[in-house]
Amino acid sequence: MGTDQVLLHRFVISQLMDAGLDRDRLIRDTGLPEWTMVGADVHLPSHTFSRLWELGEHGLGDPNVALHVASRYKLSSLGLYDYLFSTAPTLGAGLATCGPYVAAVTTNHRFDLVVENEHEVTLYLDMIDGEGRGRDLTQLWGLTAVLSRARRVVREPLIPLRVTLRQQAPAEIDTFVEVFGTTAIEFDAPVDAMTFRAADMELPLTTSDPVLAAVLQPLADALPPPPPLATAWPDRVATVLAEALAEGTVSLDRVARRLATSPRTLQRRLMEAGTTWRMELERARNARLAQASVAGTALSRPRQAELLGYSDVGSMRRAARRRSMTQLMYRSDLPA
Repeated sequence: MGTDQVLLHRFVISQLMDAGLDRDRLIRDTGLPEWTMVGADVHLPSHTFSRLWELGEHGLGDPNVALHVASRYKLSSLGLYDYLFSTAPTLGAGLATCGPYVAAVTTNHRFDLVVENEHEVTLYLDMIDGEGRGRDLTQLWGLTAVLSRARRVVREPLIPLRVTLRQQAPAEIDTFVEVFGTTAIEFDAPVDAMTFRAADMELPLTTSDPVLAAVLQPLADALPPPPPLATAWPDRVATVLAEALAEGTVSLDRVARRLATSPRTLQRRLMEAGTTWRMELERARNARLAQASVAGTALSRPRQAELLGYSDVGSMRRAARRRSMTQLMYRSDLPA
């Protein structure tokens, strides 16, 4: 079960109180012990943070509550995590601290800053455990809080090239456009992410402090590593592969585009999860063939090739031969 630092709860509760909600009722309905609101910092079950957002949305009648609260984010609200960011020399260096040190505030999320190409850099946000409206609001808060925090420490306007959100499109998107600063927002996307110009990563931070950063580094190094995402990306790849196979065309480039990432990054994600593009493609093809064979109807070779996303029977045969050769080579390398 994931956990979130109580500093997150305290900040959001203070903002919801300012908006008119009752503090004691928020704490009670969220299921938080009163003692967690003061004193030492502790980690609480992540479902309490998602629940807090649901209560805020319902109590205020505001579907954009996460956007509004995040836009009022106060630097240093999250202690060490904020200071690691704000003392960095550039925006890129600051955003690069989000991933390695995310455990300072949550074990239920993971940030990844990925250089997609020479022109674009993407900040991905993954949630390990969560669902429904609470998940949507928590993810939206996570992205916009990072953006709001960054805008407070650079002198130039910071506008993402595009934003992708896994949540469904709302009835009105005016607040989304206002907060993110762009109309390039894709809903029902496979990932929650913001893409920036590579040049933005060189923007100097007004709060840069190399002396303080050096003091904080030993504390940062003592933090646990970011949480693993063992199944998130393979699951997403499986979904997109199934769709691509149903349409009759499948390729690494095509699947990567649908996942709003680059082929190289996608391959790295799968490798981190202990699998490969080839393995996932083979798994998806086998699943599709098995599904088509459930009725017990014999499938012709051309029909098999079509179901598996091959251009023709010859391509399917050549792929089968390559697999057989690979397996034979692997067995020959095994000790006697």
